[in-house]
Amino acid sequence: MKNRSLWQVLALYAGASWVVLQIVDVVKQNLGLPDWVFPFALLLLLVGLPIIVATALVQGRQMLETAEGSAVKTSGTDEGTAPHYGSAAHHKLLTWKNALLGGGLAFVLLAVVTSGFMFMRDRGIGPVGSLVASGLLEEKAAIVVADFAGEDPSLARAATQAFRVDLSQSELVKLVEPATLDEALARMELPEDQALTSDVAYELAVREGYPAVIEGELTSVGDGYVLTARLADARSQETLASLRETAGNANEIIPAIDRLSGKMREKIGDSYFSMRADEPLEQVTTGSLEALEKYSRALELFAAGTDHELGIRLLEEAVAIDSAFAMAWRKLGVELTGDRAREIGAIENAYRHRDRLTERERLLAEAQYYLDVEDDPRKTISVYERLVDLDPSDSWALNNLGASYVELGEWEEAEHWVARSVAVDSTVKSLTNVAFTQIQQGKLEEAEATLAIADRIAPGNERNLLHHYALATNRQDWAEAETWARQMQATTDPAWAGTGTFQLASLAAIRGNLAEAEALWREAIDEQRRAGALVTSGPLFQVFDINLDVRADTARAIGTLEEILALDDLESLDPLNRPYLVLAGWYARAGDRAEAHALLGRFEAEVPEAYRTGRSIEETYQFIDATLALAGGAPAEALRIHRSRDMRSCVLCGFLGPAKAFEAMGQADSAIAYYEGYLNANSAQRAAWDNENLGPTYERLAQLYDESGDLENASLYYARLVELWKDADAELQPRVRAAQARLEEIVRERG
Repeated sequence: MKNRSLWQVLALYAGASWVVLQIVDVVKQNLGLPDWVFPFALLLLLVGLPIIVATALVQGRQMLETAEGSAVKTSGTDEGTAPHYGSAAHHKLLTWKNALLGGGLAFVLLAVVTSGFMFMRDRGIGPVGSLVASGLLEEKAAIVVADFAGEDPSLARAATQAFRVDLSQSELVKLVEPATLDEALARMELPEDQALTSDVAYELAVREGYPAVIEGELTSVGDGYVLTARLADARSQETLASLRETAGNANEIIPAIDRLSGKMREKIGDSYFSMRADEPLEQVTTGSLEALEKYSRALELFAAGTDHELGIRLLEEAVAIDSAFAMAWRKLGVELTGDRAREIGAIENAYRHRDRLTERERLLAEAQYYLDVEDDPRKTISVYERLVDLDPSDSWALNNLGASYVELGEWEEAEHWVARSVAVDSTVKSLTNVAFTQIQQGKLEEAEATLAIADRIAPGNERNLLHHYALATNRQDWAEAETWARQMQATTDPAWAGTGTFQLASLAAIRGNLAEAEALWREAIDEQRRAGALVTSGPLFQVFDINLDVRADTARAIGTLEEILALDDLESLDPLNRPYLVLAGWYARAGDRAEAHALLGRFEAEVPEAYRTGRSIEETYQFIDATLALAGGAPAEALRIHRSRDMRSCVLCGFLGPAKAFEAMGQADSAIAYYEGYLNANSAQRAAWDNENLGPTYERLAQLYDESGDLENASLYYARLVELWKDADAELQPRVRAAQARLEEIVRERG
């Protein structure tokens, strides 16, 4: 620094300061240090600036003094008369050596203060200690976030949702999903639309064993707002952390919540590195407070189950305001079941804007896209595995991972993952999913035990009723199955009531009461309309089944298909919602090759190519090809196609087609093996198959055994048919009497 002018020294100092600040910033980012480290370093450099200036001036004057003193001596002037510009003390103190040493010590101080702060924070020491490190809050603790209080309910709702979104990115704690609280609220005998006030949240947390509650408030002050958040122990309600932020106006509420939740995460103990890696709320939710208000209100309606259509409209209004609002698009995709066109559009938009989601939400959007749009369960599984790696206690990820294995028919793997979900958070949904996988594997006693647990959690829940019904039908206990179906039919939700009516129709058809079954299926259509279903003709496909497979009346079956075409008015539906493939398959079963091919042609012409691929599409094409091959007199080709189908996800799908092909080929033993395979298989959809197949399968097995000379087995199946159809409609009684007569004849022949 010697022989440098003041301006040169300042330029060097500015350059050195820039380098130092860059180094501090890199170290802060890579080591996860607090944000105040950088301004602390900047403050030290600013404090050092006047010292550097003073040192430069003193040292410059000393050089000038020395130079002038030398000039006086040269001219013979007395040295003692030379000019004097500063004290000796200043010359000794303000030296470049001291300045550099002081700068070094200042940054040693920064390192010591920062290290001490991080040590105390990570060890839970003093006021800077994090709650997790101090033991006041367990790592991965489940926290209930109560609804924010506020004078403006819509703003308070939006503030609550935004706070939840940001806090959900925490690596140390997990938020209790509002949807999982419904069953707990029911056990508290509170209405479905009960607001999660702080009082309710504390009681719920204590009852369910959640350790802590966060309550918040949004208060208007002039044109601005004050936001507060308090984290408290659930039982004692002792405050663990209390924080506040301000917003100058409504548009600044989202950034203020971002800061507030950031402070809360810091106090809990999240690493600074992870907090800085997360995007600000405006980037992961929406920059529009109005859109966020609509989204928050929609979530509230879905949770309460009070007005689903209004919730859909609010989400559509939210994405109209902010077309990149990925969370709203994803929720739309979840809720638009039954409307394939709108569902796919919403899922694709969520996937397109997934960089606007939190990491967890982004992965959920990707998984939904791979499953519902690409129809690729393997890719879906890989995403859910990443979610489970991020948080092994994420019950939603665990449950959905199991559901993805269901798509592949890997039942043991599916049961493993949904059971892990139950271990984390026992809800009716997760428990009934376990029961479902157990029924599919024929583990009926285990399924019954699982449902007993679900009954204790939420007695009378519709999911429980549905799986009790499935269990009873697999045991062929038709009376018990009817009890469960009637309980479901009596529910106030039109969608579930329609399911109950559908189930009763299946039971009637199984027992040969075809007229009653048809009337009930038509009643289910009306209930589907009341529930707002887009396509309501589904129950008529069951009428087609009994016309074709039980009555063996092809003309009547085709008439039912024509009724379906008239009922749904396909031209008024989006091509993605038109059931072309289903209808083609049913026309193929009726032997109408021309109409089946015509519907396939319309499907290929009207549905974009991107949506004509995937496992389910391919499997449907194979089914149609096999059915038409059998109808066209090519049973060997039909059998080849059936055997090439991957039907693991549908336990019952792989039996009856091959059985009929073997019959047509004259291979009775193989046909018998497949028919009996159908009867011995277990499936939660058992009744929906048995309504048109159980009686005819008994009848055909009895005849095949009879023809082969195996009278013992023939009599067994004749007896089963007689017992099943003993109270059947008059149109089936001639077949019942024929079976009874042959049974009696066999008994007489065998003595």
